[in-house]
Amino acid sequence: MVFNTSLLPIQAHAPEFSLLDQAGHSRRLVDLQGKQGTVLVFISSDWLQGDIRLLEAYRDAYGAFRQAGLGLAAISGIDWEKLHYLAQRLNLPFPLLFDPCCRISKQYQAMLIPKFVNGRAIYGINPEGRIVFAQKQTTPMKVLSAFSG
Repeated sequence: MVFNTSLLPIQAHAPEFSLLDQAGHSRRLVDLQGKQGTVLVFISSDWLQGDIRLLEAYRDAYGAFRQAGLGLAAISGIDWEKLHYLAQRLNLPFPLLFDPCCRISKQYQAMLIPKFVNGRAIYGINPEGRIVFAQKQTTPMKVLSAFSG
């Protein structure tokens, strides 16, 4: 098994995308942006406890992200119908985006196993479209601190 451990570097340009959210609306990176930037959370499943806990942590911190002027979205390659029900089940206040064939996840190097499974990568992107934060499976507070410094 080959594990990809390198994320896109800080100050790299964040790849643009257009994906469907859980309600079937097309969302682009620029559409998700708050005044201070955007945070993207990559997950792989609708049933793995690590993915569920990660989404719940970001859901619970959503108010802090909004207060900090940050947009927030999660991205996954699981099928759209499962994303729709996952967003409802967890009562997510942010978009959950469907990434067919993990095309965008690959561009963000957010793959745990290349061409197979998304890792739990978290990216912070500033208003200029540059990456200011990139870590795997990290807390919302660490992401927020990257934008406050």
